[in-house]
Amino acid sequence: MRSIREIFVVGHGPSSSHTMGPCNAVIYILNKYKDIKHIKVTLFGSLSSTGKGHLTDYILDLKLKDIQHEIVFDNEIVKTHPNTMEFEVTTNEGNFKEEIVSIGGGTIICGGHLEELPKDIYPHRYLKDIIKYCDENNMSLSDYVIKHEGEEILDYVKYCYEKILETRKRGVTTEGYLPGELHIMRKAPTMYKRLMEDEEPFAKRNYDLIMAVAAFACSEENACGGEIVIAPTCGSCGVIPGCLAYLEARKTPIETIYKSLLVAGLIGIICKTNASISGAEAGCQAEVGVACAMGAAMIAYAKGMYNYKIAQTAEIALEHSLGLTCDPIKGYVQIPCIERCAMFALKAKNAYTIAKLVPGKTTKISFDDSVATMYKTGKDLQSGYRETSKKGLAELQK
Repeated sequence: MRSIREIFVVGHGPSSSHTMGPCNAVIYILNKYKDIKHIKVTLFGSLSSTGKGHLTDYILDLKLKDIQHEIVFDNEIVKTHPNTMEFEVTTNEGNFKEEIVSIGGGTIICGGHLEELPKDIYPHRYLKDIIKYCDENNMSLSDYVIKHEGEEILDYVKYCYEKILETRKRGVTTEGYLPGELHIMRKAPTMYKRLMEDEEPFAKRNYDLIMAVAAFACSEENACGGEIVIAPTCGSCGVIPGCLAYLEARKTPIETIYKSLLVAGLIGIICKTNASISGAEAGCQAEVGVACAMGAAMIAYAKGMYNYKIAQTAEIALEHSLGLTCDPIKGYVQIPCIERCAMFALKAKNAYTIAKLVPGKTTKISFDDSVATMYKTGKDLQSGYRETSKKGLAELQK
């Protein structure tokens, strides 16, 4: 299992698979080939169907601005993975073809070569085995992450946390409309003003309102192509900030917040390893559903739950996200994505509330069971409900 650095990545929205992945693919191509005369990029599957709304062509044009190139959206050929790109590179040495897949979170696989991915740093891949190991060695889940990532991982999540705060601040202070054909006005600034009109908004424990504002702020920044922290994707980037706002409002010590982010990252990388965090591959349950499980685990850890109960909290969150479709209107990461992040930040908190009340030893379904079910459910979803902008809510604006 690879590093949680794949789960928290600082970059520009609106999509980790549709903008950050293609961006990394171009970087790979430019580093591999010299004296390039022309590049043809063909986008397949979800990259083709929702690439315009996700600014895929924009990022490709930007990164290839100094090279003659063309971009083709192919909606006819079906590839094994829905986020497939084909690069046809013409150089002074000849013509070359590369197939690259964007698997979510900005991670790419080139030519099917899994060995090109970063190496595993964890000896386990299932949460049940991690918890068993931690119990045997008297470790918390954050201890487990630090043991295998090194102490410097705390500096990394601190950096990500500070970036989230910057994004949130921009989100509540920047007014105007989101880009694209939907003409949606940014709501976070107005929501924030309404919240602050209360003389003592925090004293009155308006936690749900605080969480919603934070989630909207970061999600709207993502929709505008602003700098955000994927967690675990751009489309789900508002969930963790919403949960963080709750922990801040509850006066959680900052060091505890940092360590809770480690636990959230662990949940995310387990899902990415054993299933998917790509909406094109497994629906929005793989993006917002996983983010919800991450947020629930983060809150549970910060509130002092032991390992088994953290797992139970994450399982509740993911179990009740199963079947969630990815059907963005016109391919923009706006409707239902922005509001959905706020809803599932609140669901993460509610999962913690339920886990706090129910006996831990009565659990029949493990977190690992939910992850496997999520992936199978995603594969069973019709392609129209997996980030193709063809079914569901997306049909309303055709």
